[in-house]
Amino acid sequence: MGLRLQGKVAIITGAGSGIGRACVLRFLEEGAQIVATDIQISALEDLARQVAQAGGNILTVPGDITRQEHVAAIVQQAIAAHGRLDILVNSAGITARNVGPDADFAERWEAVMRVNVKGTLLMCHAGVEAMRSTGGGSIINLASVMGTVGYPTFLPFSDGFNAYPQSKGAVIQMTRDMGVRLAAEGIRVNVVCPGFIYTALTENVTGNPEIHQAIQKSHPIGRMGQAAEVANVIAFLASDEASFVAGATWAVDGGYTAQ
Repeated sequence: MGLRLQGKVAIITGAGSGIGRACVLRFLEEGAQIVATDIQISALEDLARQVAQAGGNILTVPGDITRQEHVAAIVQQAIAAHGRLDILVNSAGITARNVGPDADFAERWEAVMRVNVKGTLLMCHAGVEAMRSTGGGSIINLASVMGTVGYPTFLPFSDGFNAYPQSKGAVIQMTRDMGVRLAAEGIRVNVVCPGFIYTALTENVTGNPEIHQAIQKSHPIGRMGQAAEVANVIAFLASDEASFVAGATWAVDGGYTAQ
C-alpha cells in the first residue's frame, strides 16, 4: 500500500505543538508536502529542526490566523512553494487559560472566540479559494468533545461562562454548514473532536493528581489520549480513503461522549 498523502500539499495551523505538531509528523510519514504555521516562532523553529534531523523538510510560515493579511500570506506561500493546496488542518486554538490573568471574563471570551472561531473561519475561507482552483481538497477542523457537551463539574474552571466549549461548538456547526455547501465542489470539510489529550493545553489539569485521575476515569477507555492518536484520524480524513466523508463530526475521545 502506497503513502496515502503522496503528492498532496497540506497547510497545518498550530503546528508548533500538540495535535498540530503530531499532524505534521504523521503527514510527513504519509508523503505530504507540509506548510507548517504557528504564531510561536520558536516552536516552529524547533519543529523544523526535529524534521530536518529525521531527514525531512517542511516550509514554516509564522503567522497570526486572526489577521486576514497573515492568512492570505500563509496560503500564498504554500501555493508559491508547491503550486497548489490539497489539505488544510485547522489545529490552532487556545483556551481561556491562555489569556492574560488581568483580563475579565468578557475579554477572555473574545480572545478565545477570535482565535478558535474567527481564525478557523479565515483559514477555511482562504483555503477554499485555493482548493477551488485545482478542483477540490480536504479541510479538517479541530473542535473538542467540549463542543458537544459541557465541562465536567470536577474541573475548577467550569463556571458556565468559559468560551472554550462555546467556541468549539461554533467550529462544529461551521464545519457542518461548509461540509454541506462545499461537497459538490469536491471540497470535503470535516471536524475532529478530541477528548482530553496530553498537550500543553491540558498541562494545568494533568498537573493535579486528583483531577488527572478523575479525567482518566471519565473516559471509558480508562486513560487520556495522545496527540498522535488524533493525528492518525486526521490523516485518514485528509486522504482519498475518506472520499465519501463530508460534513461529519468525528469523536476521538476514548468513548467519552458515548456515555
